[in-house]
Amino acid sequence: MSQQSDMAERVYHRLAQSDVSAVELVQELRTKWGPAHGVGEVHRFVEEVAACLLHDDVVVGETCGGQFTSWRLEPWDAHARIAQELLAMDNFLDEKDRYVFRRTRKA
Repeated sequence: MSQQSDMAERVYHRLAQSDVSAVELVQELRTKWGPAHGVGEVHRFVEEVAACLLHDDVVVGETCGGQFTSWRLEPWDAHARIAQELLAMDNFLDEKDRYVFRRTRKA
């Protein structure tokens, strides 16, 4: 299994308890990898984890005022949007309300 798949599996299990935002993944990677890895490497890894996560029972969206709103996109379209937006950033993602993953079936 790849490192991205391993992280995606751990996140998938966490999603049974609560939503997980991409910023949490960025922070975890930065802590694990240290300052030697830049924005591009970290965001690319998170984008690949998102690709592993987005299947029929995981959606991505945003939270506003504690309310989750799904993007209502097919998994491949959601992944494409994440890739386009996340990989275009010059600074590390720091908005916890963007790119929030939610499991639609908790069982």
